[in-house]
Amino acid sequence: MDEYLNKVIQIIIEKTGLDADEVSEESFFEDDLNMGQMELVDLLTELEEIYQTDELVLEKDNIQTVQDIVDLLVEKVE
Repeated sequence: MDEYLNKVIQIIIEKTGLDADEVSEESFFEDDLNMGQMELVDLLTELEEIYQTDELVLEKDNIQTVQDIVDLLVEKVE
C-alpha cells in the first residue's frame, strides 16, 4: 500500500509542481491540490499504464482524495 501511495504522490508532484509536504493521503484533488477532472483522468491513465489495469478511469467519479486512489489500486491490482 505504501508503494501505491508513494507512486501516486510522486506523479501528483510531477504534474502539479507542488512540494512533497503539500500532498498527503488526505489531500482532496480539487480543494487541496487544485486538480480538476481532466488532470485526475490524466493521473488515472498514467497509473493504469504503470499497473497494467484498465479500470481506474471508470471510477473517476468516486475519487475525491489521494487515499481513494490508493484504495482503488489495492482493490484492482492485488
